[in-house]
Amino acid sequence: MTRICQTFLLLFVLNGISKDARATGTFPAWTHTRGDLVLKWDLATDKAALSHRTKGSVMWQGSLLPSFWYENAKKQKKYSKAVVQSAAADGEKLTVQLQWPGLGKGRLRVENTATGWRFSELTAEWAAFIPKIIEMYLGASMVVNGANVQPTWDRPFLPDWQSFGYCVPGAKAGTVQSYFRSWDFGHTTIALGNFGPSMGTPYGAAFPRPVLFAGMGSDDGWLTVGAGSVPEGAMSLKIQSTRGCLQFLYREDLWRAPNGKTRLWKDLARFSIDTTARGSFAQYYASFPEVAKNASGGALRRQTVSIWNTWGMWRLKKYPIRPIADFMEQMHNEVMVLDDPWESSQGSGVPDLKRFPDFYNDISYIREKGVEVGVWETIGWIKDTAVCGLGKRDLILDKNGKPCMANWNFDPQGDAYYCMDFSSERTRKFLWDRTVRIMKDIRPQVIKLDFGYGLPSPDMGSPRDPAWRGERHTFALMQHIVKAAKSVDPDVVIMGYGISPLWVPLTDLVSLDDQGDLWFDLHRGHQEWSVWASLLAGYGVAISGSSCYDWALDDGILLNSVILGSPGAVLPSEISAQERVPPQWLNRRLAVNLWHRRTAKWEPRWYNSHTGNMQGPPQLRCWGRTEEGALTALVLREPEYAGQTIENITWTGKWALISQDNASISNPNAVAVIPFAAGQISFPIQNKPKQILRRGIAGEAPADRWEWRDGRLSIAVSEEEFRNTAGFLVKQ
Repeated sequence: MTRICQTFLLLFVLNGISKDARATGTFPAWTHTRGDLVLKWDLATDKAALSHRTKGSVMWQGSLLPSFWYENAKKQKKYSKAVVQSAAADGEKLTVQLQWPGLGKGRLRVENTATGWRFSELTAEWAAFIPKIIEMYLGASMVVNGANVQPTWDRPFLPDWQSFGYCVPGAKAGTVQSYFRSWDFGHTTIALGNFGPSMGTPYGAAFPRPVLFAGMGSDDGWLTVGAGSVPEGAMSLKIQSTRGCLQFLYREDLWRAPNGKTRLWKDLARFSIDTTARGSFAQYYASFPEVAKNASGGALRRQTVSIWNTWGMWRLKKYPIRPIADFMEQMHNEVMVLDDPWESSQGSGVPDLKRFPDFYNDISYIREKGVEVGVWETIGWIKDTAVCGLGKRDLILDKNGKPCMANWNFDPQGDAYYCMDFSSERTRKFLWDRTVRIMKDIRPQVIKLDFGYGLPSPDMGSPRDPAWRGERHTFALMQHIVKAAKSVDPDVVIMGYGISPLWVPLTDLVSLDDQGDLWFDLHRGHQEWSVWASLLAGYGVAISGSSCYDWALDDGILLNSVILGSPGAVLPSEISAQERVPPQWLNRRLAVNLWHRRTAKWEPRWYNSHTGNMQGPPQLRCWGRTEEGALTALVLREPEYAGQTIENITWTGKWALISQDNASISNPNAVAVIPFAAGQISFPIQNKPKQILRRGIAGEAPADRWEWRDGRLSIAVSEEEFRNTAGFLVKQ
């Protein structure tokens, strides 16, 4: 669809949504620009728009003042949207005095920064009664004049954000999709935080939740709206008949509202713009420079590790630990993570000595192989509450006072788990003691924290203390576990799944999870996930590319891990009891385990890859990794792009180049050259190599099929050589 058609469609969309009572008077114009993009907010009418300065196109428009759907003292459900009473600008800061008809008054503070707008503070002072907030909205308005089409919606208001398309990283998983036209959603709730399945969102496993932001726009420009602090409500992008808004679900009509006649929201929302969706996401991320510290206040771990997860075998009910440890030794993996079900019951933190009678001896055996140990742990689930010393008052309860249960997909008849309430002092003590015991007994180098997205939504149950509700609940649970673990070993690596910049202080390593949920389009889905994971690269958070379950599909996924940095896997360590994994599959894993980048802070270089738009999803072809301006890793794909010149390189087949120091791949002390198919490569390298070693599962030997002439190194690999070669280490 052409841009003219996109713009026409946007302007032609339903006009049945009318503004609430409008403010009168003159107010300062509030504008943010980036290149030819202009984001402007008319405070008098509460109408904002993102437009293109030269093309005249409008990519997004809608309202921004907050509104509430609430229950009053008579248990009636009412709606009130803020109206501007006055506004004063002081340089790049704006103070807006508000009134919510029927509720009270308040104040909104807005900042205009280099990365966009920031709703830095919202206060509300209730008048006659304390409302029970059911939902809070950004981007919703009353329907007063009627609409041409009435969507299925039981509220007297509707979302009013209009754009040609939406982009939410990993909004849908099997198969993965992040870009949607406005009419693709229908009536949809896309959970942006930790409440995916329980909010009715299409199941998407762990990665990349929570994101806590969403993009809106077209190919002329994008607006990203995201949380500035961890919300006390469950945050979603709500779509009704093409139009969107942000919804924060509270359900204080079911759960006790906070005491007092004032409410305060710090850093409610941030707004950023750019010519692409990922570019606007990157501007949103850039507004969080302060998240370079972990939960204990120290610097984040700066080195990546190669991780092998036992889930590849344990999902098949094959539980022996020592054969996997032998495999790890062969593959030169650094950490073996013991996944579910290593515990006596889920969440206990105690090993299952019936399933693993030699558990502690097996741990010693792993370490004798030169491999460190990691453990999997749930964030909020608990199976056997009595054994763990927890009772009803320590759990999330439903509206009937019965403990809520949850599972990964919220199947009503599936095996389910109780959910701990962080409000309980006994719950907090249990989590701390459990974590400290694990750290002292097992001494893990990695703790993999899972199922933060699998807790009940506010419609089902909620913490007793309002301070820990909404997205804050999972954050508080995870933060507590992280602090306990790092109190024993500050260097323990905390593995999580969410890509929100607000989760960076809690996370040393983000994993793309296993790719079971990418279903039948693994390679395209993993490429898309890699694009979104790279948003974290500037924070020094290590990124694990993980794997699928099928060795035959591994190479396409592993290519992306070369750039992401940290190779992880949930592959089986055998095909069957009678069949070992063929060497041609092992070799690529071995090469990346040996030679992956150890640093965690980097920037992507896209070359002929693209990050997606309204014409198609993200697609990775050739792309690279730069560190302080130096190109330290590069992936070259084939066949459709063979013969192109990327960094003055010619090639056939598929290749990865990884610098073994912090210098560029064209001038390192050593560079790894890894074939992912038979072919040849010729690239500039300043000096003639002193030595080139060919490495494989069977060992290493001097390479013979290479030539250096006039500052270029050429290496060729036949089909037979490819099956038996992990890669080449070029030393200068």
